[in-house]
Amino acid sequence: MLEPLINSGLGAPCQLDHTARPASNDGDHAQALRDAQARIALFAALLESETLSVAAHRLAATLAVDGGFDRVSIGLCERGRTRLIASSHLDLGQTPPELEQLLLGAMDEALEQGHSLTCPAIESDTIQVLVEHQLLQHQVNAAIATVPLGLSGEHFAAVCVERRGGTQFTSSELLGLEQRLVLAAPALRWMHAAHQSWHRRARQALWRYWAALRRPERNNRRRMLIGAFLVAAFVALVPLEDHVGGRARIEGFEQRTISAPTDSFIKTAHVRPGDIVKAGDPLVDLLEADLHLERERWTSQLVQHENAYASAMARSDRFAAATSIARVSEAQAQLALVDGQLARARIAAPFDAQVIQGDLSQSIGAPVRQGDTLLTLATIDRQRVVVEVDEVDIARVKPGQAGQLALSSLPWEQHDLVVDRIAPISKPVDGRNVFEVVARLSASQADLRPGLLGRAELVTGRAPVLWAWTRHALLRLRVSLWSWLE
Repeated sequence: MLEPLINSGLGAPCQLDHTARPASNDGDHAQALRDAQARIALFAALLESETLSVAAHRLAATLAVDGGFDRVSIGLCERGRTRLIASSHLDLGQTPPELEQLLLGAMDEALEQGHSLTCPAIESDTIQVLVEHQLLQHQVNAAIATVPLGLSGEHFAAVCVERRGGTQFTSSELLGLEQRLVLAAPALRWMHAAHQSWHRRARQALWRYWAALRRPERNNRRRMLIGAFLVAAFVALVPLEDHVGGRARIEGFEQRTISAPTDSFIKTAHVRPGDIVKAGDPLVDLLEADLHLERERWTSQLVQHENAYASAMARSDRFAAATSIARVSEAQAQLALVDGQLARARIAAPFDAQVIQGDLSQSIGAPVRQGDTLLTLATIDRQRVVVEVDEVDIARVKPGQAGQLALSSLPWEQHDLVVDRIAPISKPVDGRNVFEVVARLSASQADLRPGLLGRAELVTGRAPVLWAWTRHALLRLRVSLWSWLE
């Protein structure tokens, strides 16, 4: 009958039992109203207290005065141990150790049994153990009553009252004491929770949640949580293959740039990007008219110098002969140079390749200077893969590591890679620094062409999945924190 009053829940802390003693007249109604007002006033006084100790001392003093008790002591149960936090007629700093142990023993006895205890005992159907209460009674020579305080069936404190003279507590007096503590219990519990550290509150909340999960009606939720825990443990602890990824592009194993051999104009473009050529196939023809005119000029000068040399020899003019022969040599050298330029006016493919850059079909007649880039060729029988790896992950990449490549144009196919070397210099790409990792394909693919883009994943070892997912962000955060601290 007393348990609902003592263990009233937080959802309805002000629920009062007005039917405990039926009111038969106006006097009883007035007394019930005064009792309710006293409980509410006590509740308000406790809430006005700044700390739990102040609230507990205020509660002990109020109960001692209103109830006519010789001493009221309050104990708080934490981590399975009870400690004395307030007493109406006792200095906690100078409490005799024997008396303190007896008070705490009586409180523990009531908390363990979960209901109010009195000594001398009140006749009831409940089996009561009063060993500690009898020891306390023998020590203080007074009637003892101990009321456990709790919420939602969990007891966290106890109130022990003493009344000298040997007059034992009656059921109505014990009931009245419990009713006065109905609102005091949640007030003390709230203040106790407010002064606890956050980790202790979290631990207590987890413990209560776990206790609720152990109920039979929550078997499904318990299985779901266990499954989620196993998945989280697998992700956090089981090492799997660790990868470093980056954007990748295919290049020819050998690439060559075709440049203009001389200052000239573009006459004919035989190829466009994407065309496959054989060794010796024409690529570009440069305008030859100026070169032919230059050749005719030097040819005529060669004839003139040869005739001058023959005339000097006929006159036995050695000086003129020597001058003429020197000019003949100069004209011959210029003719050889012009012939070489004429031979290079048609640019041919140096090897079997594919044109990957340089569309000259729209530049017919455009002037070019010696050394200007005209075309770029790449081999088609052998390819290499260039992977752009972020600077945060480059330390884990080593030559000889394996990987796989998936191209944007062929996402359903994966190609095996082997890392050859790592470029020692980074370059900015899309606002971040990347290193170029050069890898070779394990098997050449005839349908792969230079310029194809995709993504490559390089195997760098083994690590838990959770660490693999969060490592990049954590490393970035560490670098940012280090920069900020500097």
